Amino acid sequence: MRTVSAFSTLSDSVEAARRSAQEVRAKLNGTADLLVVYATEHHARPEMMSALRELMPGSQIIGGTSCGGVMTETGFHASADGSIGVLGIADPDGAYGVGAAGLENGAFNAGASAVERALAAAGRDYETPTLVWCCQPPGEEEGVLAGIQSVIGPRAPIIGGSAADERLEGAWRQFGPDGVLDAHAVVAVLFPSGPYGAAFQSGYAPTDSVGTVTKSDGRRIMEIDGRPAAEVYSGWTDGAVAVHEEGMILAKSTPTPLGRLAGEMGGVPMFILSHPALVGAGGDLSLFTEIATGDRVHLMRGSPDSLVKRAGVVVSDACANGGWTPDQTQGGLVIYCGGCMLHVRERMDEVVESVRAAIPGAAFLGAFTFGEQGAIVDNCNRHGNLMISALTFG
Repeated sequence: MRTVSAFSTLSDSVEAARRSAQEVRAKLNGTADLLVVYATEHHARPEMMSALRELMPGSQIIGGTSCGGVMTETGFHASADGSIGVLGIADPDGAYGVGAAGLENGAFNAGASAVERALAAAGRDYETPTLVWCCQPPGEEEGVLAGIQSVIGPRAPIIGGSAADERLEGAWRQFGPDGVLDAHAVVAVLFPSGPYGAAFQSGYAPTDSVGTVTKSDGRRIMEIDGRPAAEVYSGWTDGAVAVHEEGMILAKSTPTPLGRLAGEMGGVPMFILSHPALVGAGGDLSLFTEIATGDRVHLMRGSPDSLVKRAGVVVSDACANGGWTPDQTQGGLVIYCGGCMLHVRERMDEVVESVRAAIPGAAFLGAFTFGEQGAIVDNCNRHGNLMISALTFG
């Protein structure tokens, strides 16, 4: 099993794809069995995918749009003309397949159909994959995960991120068997011949502010402890988000998301985060995850330093969970929240260095997403915000 990466910041989508694919082919001395592709919205064009397929015939391709750029072991790659990054896996003793399905019939059905098609593409129908990689638009991730698990069961880790754009205008796209897709769940099933490790964490810590959701609807919290949710949240943040502030609060709420306890690992509490996005006229809070009445929510806090350093910690933990030392790592994939990236954008070189130090000499590809998926405790697959999901190969 071999893993290599490549990138381009050329403005021409076809040439950027060709340069990246040519570099992967040169490093692998051939094509890849699985090609993971992330690119800024500038490159989400059919001709980009066509160029990749021309140079990577027979490769299973999955990916989506990334906010602001991509990262590899050679650096953080961003430009006014866009960027593209690819990770190629050559593994003739393994099996890989990608499937996609539209969300028009519901997220659950899309997840189920996509993973069934991916298994067929891998030639492993009716088997449980070692792990799953997914990409979908923001909004219905929980349904996609439930659909995937309805086919393969709850034990296989599901790892990935939700496609992102530059300005929250819905320009996010997914990449799959039919090229550039809109409103699709795209799923890759992996049966690697070598070992893997995964980790899913955040760079935030819980505060003493905690309450119970007493009224909710989907991704909205109306009340916490019987009081308007925005009023409670404003108090918890010491007024950083004003109590009567209506509309988008994503930037202001990035340092202080809400967290739900998912379990413990080695005695350390592990939280799934929800990013408050909007304050409604009635004092409700809209999130980027589903929330249920009765959920216990903690105010979480994160500093720029913790967000910068955490990426390397998560990648190191992925290696440890796989059972090998970092210097034995063949390569990896890193999903880093787009909101976190924007919060520490001037320090992205440090983020890259933290990952590079965690897996010295290994190729990796990182994307910046608007929702992250991973297995946080006992392979319990979750969707969260402002988090980091890592997959490494040994």
